[in-house]
Amino acid sequence: MKLDELASAPLSGPSIASQTEAEAFSSRRNLLGSIVRYIIYALLIFIFIVPFLWMLFGSLRKEAEIFAYLYPFSWKTIFPIEWTLESYLDIFGLSQEGLNAGLNFQRFLLNSFLVSAAVVLSSLVFNTMAAYFFARLKFPFKNVLLLFVIATMLVPFQATIVPLYIVVSALHMNNSFAGLVFPWYASPFVIFALMQFMQDIPFDLDEAAIIDGASYFQILRKIIVPLSMTGIITMALLEFQFVWNLFYWPLIVINNPKLQMIQVAIATQTTQTQTFWGRTFAGSVVASLPVIILFLALQKYYVQGVAVTGMKG
Repeated sequence: MKLDELASAPLSGPSIASQTEAEAFSSRRNLLGSIVRYIIYALLIFIFIVPFLWMLFGSLRKEAEIFAYLYPFSWKTIFPIEWTLESYLDIFGLSQEGLNAGLNFQRFLLNSFLVSAAVVLSSLVFNTMAAYFFARLKFPFKNVLLLFVIATMLVPFQATIVPLYIVVSALHMNNSFAGLVFPWYASPFVIFALMQFMQDIPFDLDEAAIIDGASYFQILRKIIVPLSMTGIITMALLEFQFVWNLFYWPLIVINNPKLQMIQVAIATQTTQTQTFWGRTFAGSVVASLPVIILFLALQKYYVQGVAVTGMKG
């Protein structure tokens, strides 16, 4: 038999059978891997979502029912037997108990929103200019100065809180919204993250703009900012979440209950003698909603921003 005839001859029966068995084994292995992977995903989802669901439905229970059905685990552990909105009525001062306790969570929510929005706007202005300064311009000792900026991220907030409070008090900003906003104007993390976006923009655009007579500020406003909008929105979301969740600093710098932020207001539902778990859960649910809504509305930009900074990092 010639060589070309041998090459074109069909495979023998045993060869076809072994190939079929190999494909079947590979298919079963892939199926098993997919099943294991989805089981792990389901467990992770369960672990992360059950505490939130317990908090959500716990805010709709009677106070005495919240811890009554923790064990053994059943549908009663998550879902209320008797549904009620009394915890929400209390925290918003719409019930007699809420009025007697002086609760006014709508004011605390407004305070947190105003402070978070003010920090985001002011922070992005200063941090965007600083990121442009380091990412696009050349000047002596730039790397040394950048090293000092990045090194501040290694210093824990607890180590700076005393001198920071002394500065805020010396400027007569304590017990005011200014004291809540002022310390967060500049963020080394935001500066460093925005630099990653700006360094990806071609420098030819800067040179062309300079030839056309544009100033550095015009280049930043008309070229760099529009092309870095994904990163700016991502940093705005992270900055908003950071300020919204502040607890330690507002607790120290604010003494007037009318100026207090939502996280501290939630903590006040725990006293030395009693913890109002229903109010705590209701306040936590209400405090979570603005951040969740923002992330859902802007998740496209957030995912893109995290992907870019992750690849650059």
